[in-house]
Amino acid sequence: MLSFLSPCRSRAPWFVVLGMALVCGVWAVLPEAGQAQTRGTIEGRIVDAETGDPLSGANVQVLGTERGTTTDTDGRFNIRVRVGTIPLRASFVGYTSRRKDVEVDVDETVQVRFRLQPGSALDDVVVVGSRSQSRSALQSAVPVDALPVDELTAQSPQTDLNRLLTYAAPSFQANRQSAADATEFVDPASLRGLPPDQLLVLVNGKRRHKSSLINTLQTAGNGAAGTDLNAIPTAAIEQIEVLRNGAAAQYGSDAIAGVINLQLKENTDQLTTSITTGVHQEGDGELVEVEANYGFGLGEDGFVNVTGTLRDRGRTNRADGNSLIIFDQSDQGNFFSYPSDDSPQNPSGARQIDNQILEDRGLEREDFNFRVGQSEIEQGAVFLNSEVGLNDDATFYAFGGLSYKNGIGAPFRRLPSDLASMPFRADDPSPSFFPNGFQPELNSDVVDQALTLGVKGTVGGWTWDLSNTYGRNSLDYQVDNTVNASLLGASPTSIYAGKHAFSQNTAQLDVSRFFDEALAGINVAFGGAYRVDHYQIFAGEEASYRDYGRAQVIDNSGPEPELVTRDTLGKQGGAQGFVGFRPENEVDRTRSNVAAYLDTEVNLTEDFLVTAAGRFEDYSDFGNTLTGKLAARWSLADEQLNLRGSVSNGFRAPSLHQLYFNDVKTDFDDQGRLAEIGTFSNDSEVARVLGVPQLDEEQSRSASVGFTASPTDNFDLTVDGYRIRIEDRIVLTGEFSGGNIQGLLQEVGASGAKFFSNAVDTETLGLDVVATYRLATPTGDLELSAAGNYNRTEADDELNIPQTLRDNFQGTTEELRNTYFSPKERALLEKSSPRTKLNLSADYQIGPASLFLRTVRFGEVTRNEFPFGSEQVHDPQWVLDATVSYQLTEEARLSVGANNLFDNLPDEQIFPNSFVGVFDYAPVQQGFNGAFYFARLNIQL
Repeated sequence: MLSFLSPCRSRAPWFVVLGMALVCGVWAVLPEAGQAQTRGTIEGRIVDAETGDPLSGANVQVLGTERGTTTDTDGRFNIRVRVGTIPLRASFVGYTSRRKDVEVDVDETVQVRFRLQPGSALDDVVVVGSRSQSRSALQSAVPVDALPVDELTAQSPQTDLNRLLTYAAPSFQANRQSAADATEFVDPASLRGLPPDQLLVLVNGKRRHKSSLINTLQTAGNGAAGTDLNAIPTAAIEQIEVLRNGAAAQYGSDAIAGVINLQLKENTDQLTTSITTGVHQEGDGELVEVEANYGFGLGEDGFVNVTGTLRDRGRTNRADGNSLIIFDQSDQGNFFSYPSDDSPQNPSGARQIDNQILEDRGLEREDFNFRVGQSEIEQGAVFLNSEVGLNDDATFYAFGGLSYKNGIGAPFRRLPSDLASMPFRADDPSPSFFPNGFQPELNSDVVDQALTLGVKGTVGGWTWDLSNTYGRNSLDYQVDNTVNASLLGASPTSIYAGKHAFSQNTAQLDVSRFFDEALAGINVAFGGAYRVDHYQIFAGEEASYRDYGRAQVIDNSGPEPELVTRDTLGKQGGAQGFVGFRPENEVDRTRSNVAAYLDTEVNLTEDFLVTAAGRFEDYSDFGNTLTGKLAARWSLADEQLNLRGSVSNGFRAPSLHQLYFNDVKTDFDDQGRLAEIGTFSNDSEVARVLGVPQLDEEQSRSASVGFTASPTDNFDLTVDGYRIRIEDRIVLTGEFSGGNIQGLLQEVGASGAKFFSNAVDTETLGLDVVATYRLATPTGDLELSAAGNYNRTEADDELNIPQTLRDNFQGTTEELRNTYFSPKERALLEKSSPRTKLNLSADYQIGPASLFLRTVRFGEVTRNEFPFGSEQVHDPQWVLDATVSYQLTEEARLSVGANNLFDNLPDEQIFPNSFVGVFDYAPVQQGFNGAFYFARLNIQL
């Protein structure tokens, strides 16, 4: 069995062995490739479509590979290829690229001719945002980024989708978290500064399911459940389309910030592989990734394309010293941390006591450092994309994949000074079970699976597409190197703490037709969908949540003896590091919704386009909603200038996670009685007595206006401003307890509660700018790009606080507001993503060599560690990426480079925000890992 399938993992030499075996195997067959007589030749010429003049120095590339060539002075080219259907693309500075699929047999020389139209250098064709005939990004009525994945992965130091998009699309941001439970394994992502659940992800135009994880540890994306983009191998994707515009009227719930569509590869008759290795400057976070993609023809015009990936990412640790007291000094009156004036050079009495015990036990302070950094992850994934013709008018298609990811994260270290979490009694002079504390590990398996089956065709000029998409994500919690302290020496050290799962099934029918003789062309599309969501929470084993120190005793303090429950040990129950889900926390909930839409695009003239869309959805649990969108594009100056704008309203239905997630524990209240405390579901009795209403949908109103310009053949510019108003944003409140509220909670056996609520309205204002310039030089081709995003989200001062809470809260109005929507939550919602982001890149190719440089400026972010810390503004940071590539042979290309070449880190956290020195850096901007150096070998056969 592969080690990453085993719950007990070793550091994975098998990845290295497999990668080396693959490299050796591929190189072994390279000399035989020519002898096997499996190649042919494509010869051709590239000319100007208007003048017929040859285009010297034009690029010819075999799509999905690094193989290519350039034309000579007469516009001619010659390239050796494998037999089969070869996707060939021709491009030249100042001209629109063209693609042709060329059939090549063994030893055959095929002639092909490209006629390129003068126009945009980056006039990429996109699908998302329109149900009409595919348009270029510059001709779209709404802003769309088209990102070719093969080019990104060949050049970029980043290897997973979240990191690729963070560095390629300025409006997108994702950060790896630390000490954040399972959020360490599923990075929360944001588009235009909005949370993960307001970004809709499509694969081949079909809705992708969400993760089963909802972020509840006050990280970025707190209270939201997003999509795990890293479950999809980058090698399976042809192009990423980022629609930076509200699209709920077209695609349904969640598309408030925008839509990401992943177009899967359709290549056939070629094998592409890549092996990437890397390490951080600190010598940790080692990466080994092996990816392979292969496609073959099926029938006359069908195909099957399969991708596999294996990935091993080591953990990093950026923790050094801290001011926490290591050993129990309660008899000296020393608790928690050293005094504020303490330092290693001027040690306090508490530090001197720790130093002495360390010396007596032969230990170092470093033995008690926390683990603060990225989690350790091993992942394997397989993805499929396929089509086969059924008859002249119908095609069957299937795509989907399976991803297994094992992550090991690090909750807070348990120091021996915290006696309540130690599995020994305080009066034990020489404990043998974790006498020096322990570092718990959260060992989670994340399983993601998806499958879409469909049939599409044409009847009477109408194009139809009938499909069914199923997706499921599950995440379990195994806590290792831990204890249930209330079991003392009888505690297991590995405890299963439960699991959650989310699945979604969508049946969909789409119908469209383009009327080319009506005006300058009209496209009409309509359809409907039926979706079922299913959310589950499963309990862990008893030791993960139970406090075995609680016992029923006879209390003789009153007038009559009374049987009461008391804590007899003073120990914390449940698994240290992650207290498991109880049977009372279990959830098994479903809901369904029906949707119908109408989408039209009217070309009033060749230069003036108007689009309108409307969508009706009815949910089984909260009612129905109607959304609409209107957009237009006006082309001027022979399409060198395009003005565009849109207005829309949208919505996001509360997720089943937000409706039914609960994490409730049993503890003693101030009167010594057992009571429940924690996060209660929206339909609980606790929510009812506190007057918390049923969650309603978030409603948005969006407007954007902008332009695209191509003033010269090799320069493109897009500028788009936007405003997004969202009402009834769903947030996770702080904990309510005490005063009259305590009396309400006691009615239902609780002592403290937090919950999800439609708490606040927000407004987002922003600007996106993208510019590209390409220049052919005597020695090679230079491509320059600049992209920037300005984004400001502000929450209204007025909060939607339930009247029952207002009437029964005992404290000031400010205290009520800070409990319901804390300054920390406000900062996470408004300022956790960079206010500005700038991406500058240069790609220079000369013969077989290329140099890629990119610098990204992450704007300031603000964190507020209320109530224990304070507000801190993190200054802007510049990060430089650099990659040098060389085409070793026709089949192989080697790249070496670095992310964050100069090892820049965010500002250090101020001491009150660092948990007395544990967390030197916050997970913001470029992150806390520092420089990363890599080498990559790409092979195409």
